[in-house]
Amino acid sequence: MNRLWRMSLLFLLASGVAQMATAAQWARLSKHGGSTFYIDKGSIARIDQNRKVWSMQSFGSPQTSPDGKTYRSIKELHLYSCTERTTTLQSQVYYPDAMGKGEPVGNFKYEKFSPEDIVPDSPYDNALAAVCKR
Repeated sequence: MNRLWRMSLLFLLASGVAQMATAAQWARLSKHGGSTFYIDKGSIARIDQNRKVWSMQSFGSPQTSPDGKTYRSIKELHLYSCTERTTTLQSQVYYPDAMGKGEPVGNFKYEKFSPEDIVPDSPYDNALAAVCKR
């Protein structure tokens, strides 16, 4: 019985450590109007002169997705070119609640998007500055 109890405790501790290791590290970059823009600092991946990172935009009021579903936050995977100052959208996940909470209401993966110039003083400009300084 004592061995079973120890094994159970070890399993619970290992599960908690694994969850903490994979938890997102959302850092607020900007607030504009009714939305707040974040990046997950723990997801930044260096690929030559580029950086891949997850971002999240959380809204104070419901928004409508391109396919007509209501959402309050969106997570996006972008590939930023530090030298070209461009970004390429790779994935979007729409959530019904703020801060990426709830079951996703939409999940889109993009394979053929072209790089887009980053608008100065935009949330994506702030993200570029944050991820390329590493």
